[in-house]
Amino acid sequence: MIKIAKNTNTKENIEKINLMYERILGTFSAEVADQITHAKFQLEKSNNFYFIAKYNNIWVQIRIPLENSTSLFDNEFKLVNDVDEYLFIKNGVFIKKWFPGSDLYQIEISDYQIKKIFSAITRFHKKNIEVSKFDWNRFKIKDKKYQSLVAKYQNDELVFSHNNIRKSNVIINKFGFVKLVDFEAVCLNSSYYDLVCLHLNMGIRKDKIINYFKLEKEKFDDYIYLYKVYKDNEYKNLYAKNKEAIANNSNPKNKDTLKEDLYSSKFITFKRNTNFNYRLKIQELECFYFVPPYIYEDDNYIVWKWSNSSSPFEINSKAIKCLAKIMKTYHSASVLFPSFLLDKQIKKILLDININDLSKDIGSKAYIDLILKWISNIKLDANCHHNLNFQNIFWDEIDNLFIVDWAMASLGSKFLDIALMFENLQLSAYYKKMFWDAYNLEVPKDFYKYQLIALFISYLKNELTNKDKKVSKNLSKKIKLIINKNKIKISK
Repeated sequence: MIKIAKNTNTKENIEKINLMYERILGTFSAEVADQITHAKFQLEKSNNFYFIAKYNNIWVQIRIPLENSTSLFDNEFKLVNDVDEYLFIKNGVFIKKWFPGSDLYQIEISDYQIKKIFSAITRFHKKNIEVSKFDWNRFKIKDKKYQSLVAKYQNDELVFSHNNIRKSNVIINKFGFVKLVDFEAVCLNSSYYDLVCLHLNMGIRKDKIINYFKLEKEKFDDYIYLYKVYKDNEYKNLYAKNKEAIANNSNPKNKDTLKEDLYSSKFITFKRNTNFNYRLKIQELECFYFVPPYIYEDDNYIVWKWSNSSSPFEINSKAIKCLAKIMKTYHSASVLFPSFLLDKQIKKILLDININDLSKDIGSKAYIDLILKWISNIKLDANCHHNLNFQNIFWDEIDNLFIVDWAMASLGSKFLDIALMFENLQLSAYYKKMFWDAYNLEVPKDFYKYQLIALFISYLKNELTNKDKKVSKNLSKKIKLIINKNKIKISK
């Protein structure tokens, strides 16, 4: 028996839904499969397909494990008798009640909600369920400090650990109730493991966690080291397997389809490294609700969690207000962005291109020297993205706004970051005013300086990559227009 969900509009997703019905039929029964309607593919994670559907008119989540799945289903199965949301579970396939709420990628958590999360984890740790212990040596890690710390804490008291605390696995409903979900990794482990996850994966400050749970600071830092080394090896191991599977795929059509899917879903970023980009590790951005979760990062790739963009990013009131909130958040965040190198990068670019045409178009090379002086003297007052554009801003299928491609992120000026965004998105005066109002920021009297810097950067980018003469002429005209409008004079 095969059913096709009416709300699924891609051939690939229809095939996944058909697979779901076949597996449910084979694992449970035709009676169970017949009661499933409104099926929709949700996501792929940890070698599993997840679906949202209705079972007997109750919204449910369905998981279908793929071949060679590495999920710890045995431990998860032992948890089933202790929770009431599982309707069916067998051989890694489950149907469980859908918990209506928002994960922490969709909301900004308050101190009140943080305490609720702390309480939920405390309750979870008190569960008395016989499951296997966490294996710190699963990947045969040779790091000496790592092995020393594993030995040091080998006799730690063990608790029932969730072992995968992150924003997507903590749900808060409209009544403020906090629920942990996704139990594939549950096991016996030190309580420090989950608590370190609160800091590294959710951005909750160390001192809040340490004070609430009465932890030892040195031990907490040790577990941070253990966690990072372990996860780094886990990601490399799993990612290496995925790369090998792709390389061994002998069907050229499948390879092309995969490449297209990866591009369209922004699943993977291929880094083009220079001394000026990719200096900020994506792990540092996990605390931001507007940065999508990632699976792996090294010097060559960033592998993002699959996300289905519902529509291309378009300029409208909702988008501008969301963007203003997002930019204000990362501008003032406590995350330490890399040092400002834009001035040095521009000087290097100027060695490789000819700007005589620009000098002629705007009247004098002295104007370029003035812009370079402004860049060198820019006030560093914010964390900046420096390249917001239509290609790296997108809505997901439930209308959350996400930003990717943080290659140029560094310390900088919030006004330059805003000016670059204005130029890249070609905002009208109406939407610019809406942005300033939503950001709750007055337009500085010298904002024209940041506009000129943004236009100059756009000019250099075009000359360095596309060499589109029409674009260069248009940018030089805009530069000259701002110079004349603001009556900028060159001192002799």
